[in-house]
Amino acid sequence: MPVETFPAIDNYDHLPPTPLIYGFSIITSSIFFFLLINYYVKLLTAPGSGADDTWRWRNLFISWLHALIVGTLDLWSFYLFPEMRVDLIAYNNMYIYALVAFSTGYFLYDFIDIARNGRLKKMWEVIPHHIAVAGTFTYNIVASRCVAYTVVALLSEVNTIFLHSRKLLQMSVLHKCPFDHWIYRLNALLNLVTFVCCRFLCNAWITYGMLATRQRVSIFYFWILAAAMFVMWVTNVMLFWRLVQSDVIRPYREREREREREREKQQTKDKTTNNENDIFE
Repeated sequence: MPVETFPAIDNYDHLPPTPLIYGFSIITSSIFFFLLINYYVKLLTAPGSGADDTWRWRNLFISWLHALIVGTLDLWSFYLFPEMRVDLIAYNNMYIYALVAFSTGYFLYDFIDIARNGRLKKMWEVIPHHIAVAGTFTYNIVASRCVAYTVVALLSEVNTIFLHSRKLLQMSVLHKCPFDHWIYRLNALLNLVTFVCCRFLCNAWITYGMLATRQRVSIFYFWILAAAMFVMWVTNVMLFWRLVQSDVIRPYREREREREREREKQQTKDKTTNNENDIFE
């Protein structure tokens, strides 16, 4: 069986930088693409409780659409370019460069959309995430470095597919029984599994690489990335705990309370039966 081999790392260090005009053109096109999607989604009728906050439903739907597109293309990039994992700092090509630029455009669009609709205070936990992501991604695009690391970071969008599906299900036809429907339960399971695999493990991969190869990047970039990863770890841990509380602990407690009620009903029934038997005796 032939052994899989890849080019030497030094070959990637000498790759020419991608012209900035490509990156900024794709970022700009991405912003306009999502503005256009936003215009057409406004024409749709938000289902269920989404009608009570149409902007929130629309924002979640567009974020879900971005996750579906980027998550799929991101997984495909690991199949197309297995050599990418040899050197996540220097490796680059137009496919992954365009993917990162497209996603950067979305995060800029989403920040603008949140600000225009006066949701900055209400969605305060999203703002540090978007600033960290857009800032780091833009630096990578300008420098044509660590683009492959950004592709690793974008694996989180695979989880975002299920994360936003969860909320959209709650807001749509399942809003009356979100924790009982089998579709919701399956999505909740996939959400937690992909959260661990595509967020925690990928963050650990990036953190390890950042520390192991810090001599290959500037001090300035190292501290930018360190700050971004700090934000990622804090927000992801907080979000994961909320999900565990909502989709694991709360349903378990509800089942336990239901079992306790059933036991109490059975005990009451048995007590009544025993009293009746005592009377007839």
